[in-house]
Amino acid sequence: MVLVPYGGGTNVSGALAIPTSETRMVASVDMRRMNRILQVDEENFQACVQAGISGKQLEIALNERGYTSGHDPDSLEFSTLGGWIATNASGMKKNRYGNIEDIVMEATLVTPTGEVETHHATPRNSTGVQPRSFLFGSEGNLGIITRATIKIHKQPEAQAFGSLVFPSFERGVSYLKALRQTGQVPASIRLVNNTEFHLGQALKPEAKGFKKLQQDILQLFLSKVKGFDPKQLVACTIVMEGTKDEVRQQSKTIFRLAKKYGGISGGAHRGERGYMLTFGIAYIRDFFTQFHILGETFETSVPWTNIHDVIGAVEKKLFVLCEEYGVPGKPFLAYRVTQTYHTGVCIYFTMGFCAQGLEDAVGVYHAIEHQLRQAILDHGGSLSHHHGVGKLRSGFLPQIQSENSIAVLRQMKKAMDPNNIFAIGNGAFAEEQ
Repeated sequence: MVLVPYGGGTNVSGALAIPTSETRMVASVDMRRMNRILQVDEENFQACVQAGISGKQLEIALNERGYTSGHDPDSLEFSTLGGWIATNASGMKKNRYGNIEDIVMEATLVTPTGEVETHHATPRNSTGVQPRSFLFGSEGNLGIITRATIKIHKQPEAQAFGSLVFPSFERGVSYLKALRQTGQVPASIRLVNNTEFHLGQALKPEAKGFKKLQQDILQLFLSKVKGFDPKQLVACTIVMEGTKDEVRQQSKTIFRLAKKYGGISGGAHRGERGYMLTFGIAYIRDFFTQFHILGETFETSVPWTNIHDVIGAVEKKLFVLCEEYGVPGKPFLAYRVTQTYHTGVCIYFTMGFCAQGLEDAVGVYHAIEHQLRQAILDHGGSLSHHHGVGKLRSGFLPQIQSENSIAVLRQMKKAMDPNNIFAIGNGAFAEEQ
């Protein structure tokens, strides 16, 4: 028998697809009833939580006690703690609370040969190669993640939203790089390109009365007074959290520095709306399929020096491929910088095209997405930032891992799961199916 852990079902890399070569019975292990917080240690700011809890359930339960995990992915409503660990996830407030590997102190992985865990969760330790590293990015290949000890934070004393408009994407990127060096980075700051900016505008409710007047005045100011080209301008959405003093200082730094790069404040309301819109965009893909539009998101992490090369390569390749495959009309490509690091950023792409009349629309989509991923790798981007590898990206692994690295992973798998009970075949283990 083959066992497949199932959390929220939000994976986008094909990780939950059953290998077609599998002949044994397959059982899906639904984790969602393991959704309790087992213990909250308020003195040490940590909690032991069952892995099947969804992000929404976790936040509601912690908020009732005055705490938060700080992990805020787009899929918060459905994705689970175990899924976050298994895919090595990231959240929108990473700047303040960290990625999932920073949030999780210890976790338990149940394998066919026994449990993999460390008995005491401590702030940091130096105890050789740490078994906890096997859990992050495991993608259901090794066993079942049953629980984890996570850091928790008191709910912030203050929260403030903001937004900025820049004359071009290049100016916005230069600003983000400079802001990262100040040390005054907000919980979340995301730069959307012109296409995604207009998508956000199109999804807004129709403005009326005073709100419409405000909107018209801002547009007039940007175009006539500041000389911003409506087809080039971009926007940043900002979330600041912390003490009142922290938020106040962040706000001063953020908006003062923006002026050096031609940035104009768009107001708190636009910042809040832009941040919340991200959760809604996740539903748009399925809605548009009824109109013969296929689309999906894909992401990468890129050094500062490669940002524009990667974006330019993806844009160029998409248009060439759509023409090559006879895709009708003009393809859609939006992108945003969702996370910044000392050494680079995460770029999040949204791609779509009209599939009406195509003989094998799904096949065409996968062929295009595959070649766009190759273009990213060819220009210095990573295979994934937080979606994981699954099956859709497993074929690229020999380009980013040495042959011996993959062999070591496969030997580790055999030690934990000698009979291949967890034969979902993701990532480095796909070729063994």
